[in-house]
Amino acid sequence: MDAKRGATVIGARDFLIAYNINLNTSSVTVANEIAQQVRETGKIIIGENGKERIPGALKYVKAIGWYMEEYKKAQVSMNLTNIAVTPIHQVFDEVQAKADALGVKVTGSELIGMIPLKAMKDAGQYFLQKQGITYITSEEKLIAAAIEAMGLNELAPFNPRQRIIEYLI
Repeated sequence: MDAKRGATVIGARDFLIAYNINLNTSSVTVANEIAQQVRETGKIIIGENGKERIPGALKYVKAIGWYMEEYKKAQVSMNLTNIAVTPIHQVFDEVQAKADALGVKVTGSELIGMIPLKAMKDAGQYFLQKQGITYITSEEKLIAAAIEAMGLNELAPFNPRQRIIEYLI
């Protein structure tokens, strides 16, 4: 620091992925319950012993439930702050499991902004393996599998050439 000339500070963080998962309900209460169960900070329960924090299922996930008037659906809206630790496909599956337990269904999802290629390829490989497909497939097929499995085309067409960071560089 030079008092006469000032200072320069540079910071960096991992990719932040803004990601919403759509539910077949308009209930913000249900969406918020799912959000509380999956987000890292969990939820606060007030009981006989005062306030108690119940941690959520997913590290590096911030989540809230809300209603999207435009889509007539409730969503679990999330920021994924470390997709190396908690990848997008794990988030999708966890929200789907919590939704199923509450008697609602995930209808698809929405990516706000862009995503790294590796995240989409990893998701595609994960969902193909869940289907019993274990052979290595092309990058295009992996991405298509991820888009299909996570319902990324539900609200609007998902164009990988416009949404995957490496394709825009």
